[in-house]
Parts: sequence; C-alpha cells; structure tokens
Amino acid sequence: MKISKFFKLWKEDRIFFYPLIWLTCGFFVILRGSINHLLRIEWLDLDIIPIFLIYLVARDQNYKASCLAFFMGLLTDIFAPCQLGLFAFTYSAILLVVNHFRRFLDLNNIKTSILLVVFFLLAKLSFLLIVMRFFPIRQFIGLIPFVLLSVSIVITSLITPFLFYFLNLLRGQESQDHAQTGSPAYL
Repeated sequence: MKISKFFKLWKEDRIFFYPLIWLTCGFFVILRGSINHLLRIEWLDLDIIPIFLIYLVARDQNYKASCLAFFMGLLTDIFAPCQLGLFAFTYSAILLVVNHFRRFLDLNNIKTSILLVVFFLLAKLSFLLIVMRFFPIRQFIGLIPFVLLSVSIVITSLITPFLFYFLNLLRGQESQDHAQTGSPAYL
C-alpha cells in the first residue's frame, strides 16, 4: 500500500482518529493524579473526558460517545477508591441526558458546547455528592470547596474551544468546512 493511499484512507475513514481519542482519555485517567501531584495542583479537578464526549455527540457519534463514557467511567472506577461502577454509571447517565436534549441544541456552536461541558461537570459532581450520602465512601472522596470547584469548571470550560479546534484539525474537518462555507465550523 502506498503512503498516499494510506493517508487518504486515514483522512476519509478516520482510522486513527477515534482510537486516538480513546488513548488520550485513557492516559488522562491513568495519569491524572500523578500529573496533578507533579504540578502541585491536587486541588484542581480537571476532567477532559466530558470535552471529548460532547465533541463526539456534536459530530453525531452517539454510539462511540456512549462506549467511551462507559469504558472511561470503568477505568476511572478501577483507579478511584470508590464503588465499582459509580463513574461508569455517572458518565453514561449524564451522556444519555445530553443525547436526549441534543435535538433542541445547536452543538456546532462553541458556546453551546462549553455550556454542555459545564452542565456535564456540575451534574457529575452533584451526582457524586448525592451518592456519597448513601454509601460509606466519604472517607475516600474529599469534599472540595465550592470556589475551587468553580475554578476547576471554569478552567475546563476554557480548554474546550482549543481542544475542539485541535480535534477538528486532526479530523480534517476544519479545512473542508472552511473551504466550503468560508468560516470555521465550530463558531
């Protein structure tokens, strides 16, 4: 197979794009605590998985987003000292709600995507706080003050447009949409 055919196949079928998203999310889950400790920002709860999930939902990849949510939730459950299935259920349930209401939203608008990421993070943390009341896992998950939680959500939502732009460039969608309409697809 010639290299030009290989790159054409890569651009058209996106052979490496979705596994690259899976690997990025997996490495993020595995290395999240180590990176926060290394940078001395243990108080910061950045979560890029909702950004990837909203991106996939915005690109009509509901099945891939659902699988990613479930398996990244399971991977988080493996590395977090909590009930097995807690994060898998949380990510999947919130994504189900987002998928249900996506027909009412313009997901190609970056402001809507940022708001969905904020909603996703708030819903995740609210659900975890509710679950902590019923299960004896309070000793493992510390309560984060609301101000630090807000800072984490703001930083994650500010990362969203840059990550969407980067993913569009990787996917090859940005140049095609710009050539057809004369404006970026994510604005």
